[in-house]
Amino acid sequence: MTAFVSREQVDDISILTFHISSSFQLPDNLLSSSITQFQNVLTFASKLIGMEESLTDEFTKNTLFAEYLKDIEQKHMQEKDTLVKQSVSDVTSKISPLITKIQDLDTSYNLKLTEMRLEYEQQLKALQKSKAASESELAGSKAELEATLKKEIKALSKKTSELEAELQIISKSESLVRERCQEEAARHLKVVEESHKEILKMKDECLSQREQKLASKEQELQSKIQRGASSVLRGQDGEHYFKNMAKEKMNWELTKAPTFSCDYSATISNMPVLFEIKNYTHPVKSDEVKKFHRDMKNHPEALVGVFISLNTNIQGRDPSIPVSIDWIHDTQCVMYFQSCADIDVEYTLSIINQVIRITQTFNSMIQTRNVESEEVKYKPRIEQAKVYLDRTVTRGAKLMKKIATDKKQQIDLIESNTLHSLSELKYQNADLTTTIQILVGEYSEEPELSELPLIEVDIAPIEDKPKRAVAKKAQASVARGQKNETGSAKSK
Repeated sequence: MTAFVSREQVDDISILTFHISSSFQLPDNLLSSSITQFQNVLTFASKLIGMEESLTDEFTKNTLFAEYLKDIEQKHMQEKDTLVKQSVSDVTSKISPLITKIQDLDTSYNLKLTEMRLEYEQQLKALQKSKAASESELAGSKAELEATLKKEIKALSKKTSELEAELQIISKSESLVRERCQEEAARHLKVVEESHKEILKMKDECLSQREQKLASKEQELQSKIQRGASSVLRGQDGEHYFKNMAKEKMNWELTKAPTFSCDYSATISNMPVLFEIKNYTHPVKSDEVKKFHRDMKNHPEALVGVFISLNTNIQGRDPSIPVSIDWIHDTQCVMYFQSCADIDVEYTLSIINQVIRITQTFNSMIQTRNVESEEVKYKPRIEQAKVYLDRTVTRGAKLMKKIATDKKQQIDLIESNTLHSLSELKYQNADLTTTIQILVGEYSEEPELSELPLIEVDIAPIEDKPKRAVAKKAQASVARGQKNETGSAKSK
């Protein structure tokens, strides 16, 4: 399932939608990142996905991250240059009116000086003209004029010092802006380095998880191989398999009771039942059956015993009958299951349940008898019921065998029909090859081709004939197909 869902354009912004796992927690710095930072993360993630399978950790650190850091440093230098230029332009824009003011003040100061000089010259001329008339008056006016000039010079010097102070403040603000830009750049670099560390950490965690999964799978395979090689472990696996199926399908609690020497015991329908499960690769010997009979004899309270061979037959039992029943020690019923893994599990457990219920009915009838003389009355009934029960189990086993054989016959019939079609296609291919050889002039006539007869096969429907006739006809079609194959080989 791909992570990408859709892309929507809203004004000047694109909204990307992705699928993530419900258990995945987004990092805080990713939630608080800007659009440019998030785009950089997506660009880096695309590079990492494209090169993830073929890159090693050292290559990733030395090349991919180095190149990405170079790109980020270049972008940062560009941003830094733009910020410096912008700050310089801002400072110049702020200083330019002050400079113009200083220039205006200088021009006004010069104009005033020139005007004052002119006036001073005029006054000097006037004073020189009237020097003879009033020297005392000239001295007083000169002193006043000098005082006013000194005052104006002081005011102008004060204004120039103020302007110089403003220039110093503006230069200090420019240095502060540069320092702030450098701090911001260092912070961006730190954020990028932390994001790289988190990505590397995530990659290391993924690799460790994969290694753990591979190690667990390797341990499971080794344990399976070891358990398959050991007969004891294989037997334990078979016992656990049947125990789990009984618990899952019938809710039976099979326990390892220390008082019994068999595999499991259980109380089903208020009756103790003994179970013996064999997971052999060879037929179960009759000694194991005798041993189970001894266990049943030592525990007469267990009226039902189940002897199961999961994969093989039981010696002394008809292999064509997978399920059979014996009545031992007069009142105990023992069921035998051969190759139980090939039989339907629910059918097997239902047979066991039904036999237990029937045995419980017989036991309750025997226990509720009032007089010992009634044994003669109930014994024929039990014998008669045992006959019908044995017959039912035998018929069920035969029915299962019949279903299996019918299935096999159907598969063989389908394979025979397919084989005939393939042989016909090969025969036609041989004819076409011969035709092309004749047209090209490479055909050499052989006497065996004229002796090969053309064979037509008609397959009758299955409903019209019995199964034996269908099987015989299938064998005949297989034989004809083989003849056709030999004929096509000769023609080639």
